[in-house]
Amino acid sequence: MILAYLRHVIYFKKRGGYMENCYLGMAGHNVFNNKVKDIIHKNEHSVVLLALDISNFKYINDFYGMDEGDKVMQDIADYYFINEPLCLAAHGIGFDQFRGAYNVDGMTQEDVVSYITKKNEKFEAELSERYPLVYQHVYVGLYFYDNHELDVRMAVDRANLAKKSTKGRFDIHCCIYSEDNCNEYLEHMDMSNEFVHAYNENRIEIFLQPKISVSEGKAVGAEALVRMRNKEGELIPPVRFVPVLEHTGMIEKLDDIMLDKTFAFQRECINNGIRPVPISVNISRQRFTSDGLLGYVMELQQKYDIDASLVELEILETTFIDALDAMTDAINALRKQGFRINVDDFGSGYSSLNQIANIPADVIKFDRVFASRSLKNDKGRQVIKSLIQMLKMVNYELVFEGVETKEELDTVVSYGCDVIQGFYFDKPLPAKEFIQKYYKGSRESTYGT
Repeated sequence: MILAYLRHVIYFKKRGGYMENCYLGMAGHNVFNNKVKDIIHKNEHSVVLLALDISNFKYINDFYGMDEGDKVMQDIADYYFINEPLCLAAHGIGFDQFRGAYNVDGMTQEDVVSYITKKNEKFEAELSERYPLVYQHVYVGLYFYDNHELDVRMAVDRANLAKKSTKGRFDIHCCIYSEDNCNEYLEHMDMSNEFVHAYNENRIEIFLQPKISVSEGKAVGAEALVRMRNKEGELIPPVRFVPVLEHTGMIEKLDDIMLDKTFAFQRECINNGIRPVPISVNISRQRFTSDGLLGYVMELQQKYDIDASLVELEILETTFIDALDAMTDAINALRKQGFRINVDDFGSGYSSLNQIANIPADVIKFDRVFASRSLKNDKGRQVIKSLIQMLKMVNYELVFEGVETKEELDTVVSYGCDVIQGFYFDKPLPAKEFIQKYYKGSRESTYGT
């Protein structure tokens, strides 16, 4: 295994009459910096610096083996740098991160972005064909070296900041450094730090929104929704911090926190003589395709001694469709242990219908926006009615999310969907308020005191 060896041994390669410290055939850190500095000071070329890495690389190692991971790293080095005619210098700084300098004489910034984008699309297509179980995306940050007084290391940092600003954005192949994405990155870092402090100071809470059975007239389930407070006790809207955690890769930590708090809430209810309803917890794509989800869930189940039927795992429809192959084993293992799987935001994607029979789930939740728009016209209502009938025929349980009016409620119920989640019945409530409102007659809970 080539890379496994190179990680521990420094190689040297003869180039142009002098020796270079090399990784994957590319210059080492000092050689790279000095080479770029020399080019800039001589003003030989218009130069753009690249910072590059690739998503989900660890899964290639996991699913296909270390040898294949080594090949991918060498292919990146060859394709983007060693055999790239525009490349003036390059440097590999880790298992899946690279820095490079391209000669862009006569090219506009738009030309460079188009050139890199096409390279990325071609490379990703080849990887997808070779490794269909792993979704791969190449991230590139660009810094056009127009300030020759700027230190090379600071210029590289700017390319890296531009790259980091695209993380988690699969629709962007490369990004040019600007003050805006630098500021955005710093804001992301601030919010990430706030999340860490909030966790350490127990300022992350679960709110619960009930799922109401119209025929039974009571809550038959709930969804756990995250809320975070600042140091003054004010709630920070999830829209401000959840995208940041997805962007920075910290969303998996939030998933684990929410799972733990949900299991703990169910145990607290039982300890107070309450028979709780099942609660669903949203799980991110990253966590579902990472190692150890089943083990962590089973550990929590044992820790809190909770029946599997009381905690459901909820996954976005788009995640199901895009990454089903990578998640199938984990989903089947969880279901085998008695945990139910919910598909959230059904109808938000465009590939659902041809996948319905293959989705290993128990509950389908209609997307709030899709549903509310469809209920506003005759064709849309017919689509909703047909979907409800079809999904029930293939034995999915259904939840209609986002119902806000009596008219919407009556329409959906008449189509055969009995379980409703939406503001018509209630907004998300703090855990203690949920207990007081929906577990009437149960012994008073000490939850949250």
